Amino acid sequence: MTTPSLASEYTSLDPLQVRIDTHRRFSEITDDVNQVVAEALRLGGGEYLVDIGCGTGEFLAHLMHHGHQGPLAGIDTSPAAVAAAAQVPGVDGFRGAAEDLPLADSVCDVLTARHMLYHLTDPMRALREFRRVTKPGGTVCVVVNHPRTCQRTHDLVAGIAEQYELTAPAGMINEDVNSDTVPDMMTEVFGNAAVHRMDNALIFPTPEPAIRFAESLFSFCGIASDHPQYTRIRADVEAKLGGWFHDNPGQTWRDPKGYTVTTAIRPAPSETLP
Repeated sequence: MTTPSLASEYTSLDPLQVRIDTHRRFSEITDDVNQVVAEALRLGGGEYLVDIGCGTGEFLAHLMHHGHQGPLAGIDTSPAAVAAAAQVPGVDGFRGAAEDLPLADSVCDVLTARHMLYHLTDPMRALREFRRVTKPGGTVCVVVNHPRTCQRTHDLVAGIAEQYELTAPAGMINEDVNSDTVPDMMTEVFGNAAVHRMDNALIFPTPEPAIRFAESLFSFCGIASDHPQYTRIRADVEAKLGGWFHDNPGQTWRDPKGYTVTTAIRPAPSETLP
């Protein structure tokens, strides 16, 4: 039996895709984070844009679909994510870590890091790398969740995991990196930051999508996919959520969430950097 880790979580992108699909379909306020990020960047269409922690590659695909003409690249530590980015026509995929990017100095016009900075033990080092590889006057955009995003579902899964003597593994989520802290971190590195905040919630009208979403959080609660009691644990989660809907007819399972999109401009060489 393996211990869940970032490497094991993203060996397959299926759980990530479940989370993406869930947020797209079951958000209380309709929200397209890809469009929000693109609008925050005010792209002209010809920029060289690098997406760090590119995941399924959907943001890069979104840009291509909307006519972006400049070069696009995705960088991730997960081979599955690199392959997904490379499968998007016109996009290059590279394997690399945010804290030590395989890029030359001042090479890209725009750098995005969406929902990944809280996976790092040294986020400030990554932000300095983002500044290094971005051209002076270029834009860096970081997206992170609010503290306690989707905590209700997470706590339900974590409570059941504890019954099997399982706890959240170290190193998967840096709790100090969130909507409350990242703007100040960006200001420290770049000397400026602009913040767009989105407050929202997941709304599940029936148990089935809530169960699928809960299962997509298993690794973060210490439940490995090869755990000998995996099927039983999932059945316990299904029973718990199914029981809630049975006891609360006509009600929805509401789980508050949100994120911030923080952008910063890399200062010109003549300006004093932090």
